[in-house]
Amino acid sequence: MTELALPSRVQDLLHGEEQWWIQNLANSLERRVCVLMERQMRRTVVLETLSSLDDAELVALLAVVLERVEAGRGPSREVLQEMALEPVIFSDLSYERLKDAYSLARQEGLSQVAGFFLGDPLRLNRTLAEAQVGNQHLDLPLGVRRSAARSTDRNLIDRLLHDRNPRVVRLLLNNPRLIERDVIKMAANRPTEPKVLEEIAGHRRWSSRYRVRKALACNPYTPAPIARRLLPTLLQQDLAHVAGTRGLDPALKALAREILSSTSTRKRAGRRQEDA
Repeated sequence: MTELALPSRVQDLLHGEEQWWIQNLANSLERRVCVLMERQMRRTVVLETLSSLDDAELVALLAVVLERVEAGRGPSREVLQEMALEPVIFSDLSYERLKDAYSLARQEGLSQVAGFFLGDPLRLNRTLAEAQVGNQHLDLPLGVRRSAARSTDRNLIDRLLHDRNPRVVRLLLNNPRLIERDVIKMAANRPTEPKVLEEIAGHRRWSSRYRVRKALACNPYTPAPIARRLLPTLLQQDLAHVAGTRGLDPALKALAREILSSTSTRKRAGRRQEDA
């Protein structure tokens, strides 16, 4: 007689006796995040929650959040946004734990969850244009450009939108004269320095804007972990745009198609249940 395989801890959390616990944890995280308006406080709550979990619990919680986002649950999208835009959440984990969590997610067939733990492959042999970290539109020393980033002069601000130095960009993002259209332009610039895009993705104010997140996801110079984590926060038409955008990482485009397919399957299943 063949012995039946016991369910894994992840499957038990998702579908078994511990399902109530992981669902309650997700509910609690949603409530705590959504009542907070300050981005830093939101991130603190997410960091505290995730750091308290073991590998199986972490993988299961991410799977629940992603499933809820696909089902159109707004509070889950808020939580996922904080996870996607906060690099510390995953960069603070040790390499061994990232590797173990990635392997566990792959073993459980949770490829979208596994994408949260993947590192960003190094881009070697960058072109001269890609390696340039100054500002061709404002050929001034770094110290002068940093000072200019605080300016109210619209002409200077327009030129600084092309800057590739993260320290200049960090100051510019806090300039009260900056508007959303400016940040979208910065997030869409290419070629550019990936660390500039990290600054935008990590900014408390601008990273919460949907069109900024979309521009980051569609930029081939956005670090892969950030782009992957942003995909589930996008609407279906924008996921389709990512899937068909030339120049993006094939793995990122494949992930966009996978999310689209999963969402479509879930919607069809929901319609069949309604018709039954």
